[in-house]
Amino acid sequence: MDLSYDASVQLQTADLILRPLRYSDADGIFSNIANDREVLRYYIMNYAPERPQFSLERTVDFFCSSKRYGFAIVEKSSGDVIGMIHQCSSADEVFRTTEIGYALGKRYWNRGYMTQALNAVIEFLFSKGIHKIVCSHIVENAASGRVMQKCGMLPEEGTRKEELFYNGRYCDLKVYYKINPNE
Repeated sequence: MDLSYDASVQLQTADLILRPLRYSDADGIFSNIANDREVLRYYIMNYAPERPQFSLERTVDFFCSSKRYGFAIVEKSSGDVIGMIHQCSSADEVFRTTEIGYALGKRYWNRGYMTQALNAVIEFLFSKGIHKIVCSHIVENAASGRVMQKCGMLPEEGTRKEELFYNGRYCDLKVYYKINPNE
């Protein structure tokens, strides 16, 4: 297993470039995620009503310092940052499992972009020797579950009851997983 972190990794799909998040991605993340209450119904980020109230610095610094991959999702055709996808947990020599989280601006929903991005990150992490990938979604966010299923993830991990306190309530999380087929 190659747990070495490479801050220069860039992944590509048919329509997307996934590259490390940068401070300069703040405008795209603000307009597509942090300023959109509909996106934030299911993605854990503080709502920012105005651009000066939003900063990406802590997020970028966290990914770099924790050696977790945090990618900006860039639409190839426009060059715009339209979302983000990242490792929520670190793997090690004993626990070779990691969780992936993601968010995409609603203008880009239903185009297959998140399925492309999640597949690319799964394949990349499997190539690094990760044994198991886990994703979860708030139960009401069935669209996210469909993305996970399209990526070959299985729902047999179950539902974590009242796992997350978000937006003033306890939320159940549906958990999916995929095992590295190359191991």
